[in-house]
Amino acid sequence: MSNKTRLYEALGQIVVSFTALERGVDSLVLCSLDSSEAQSEFMVSPMTFQQKVSTLYELIRELHHDVELGALNHTLDALVERCLNCEQQRNEWVRAYWVPEVDNEAGIVMRLMRTSDSNSLEMVPVKVSDLEHFIVVLNATLAYLSGFHQKLSTNFKRVRQLPEGHSGKLELIPNRRY
Repeated sequence: MSNKTRLYEALGQIVVSFTALERGVDSLVLCSLDSSEAQSEFMVSPMTFQQKVSTLYELIRELHHDVELGALNHTLDALVERCLNCEQQRNEWVRAYWVPEVDNEAGIVMRLMRTSDSNSLEMVPVKVSDLEHFIVVLNATLAYLSGFHQKLSTNFKRVRQLPEGHSGKLELIPNRRY
């Protein structure tokens, strides 16, 4: 497979995986709000990813005391850090100016980057395997988010089954502090 093909496939997978991560964050924010799904989506949709992650963090901290969360405190902190790191790396790779037409050894592609003095551009070699490794990191972060969501739902009974005769989907129960 050519370097150019590998680069394009990796960038496409990064975009798709990051979108799944963002939708996962959206879902957890929506589950934490005490409003209709439409109202919640209206509030969340214009937010940047960083704002969504921050909102998620603040909502969970507002809904649950540190003692109540227990070990999930560390999981939440790690999740936020992982999500923000993924966004930063995704932005670096997706917004880069790639020059895949330049011939290189197998597995190496070139990108243009500003020099430290920002007065000029230079060609920098990048291993396609670095992008492919990032896809693994993105997918692991999505799995971590899903696990956190599941633990939060289970520990605080935020999810219940619907009555018989319904479509079998789960419905969220607002988690109120009394």
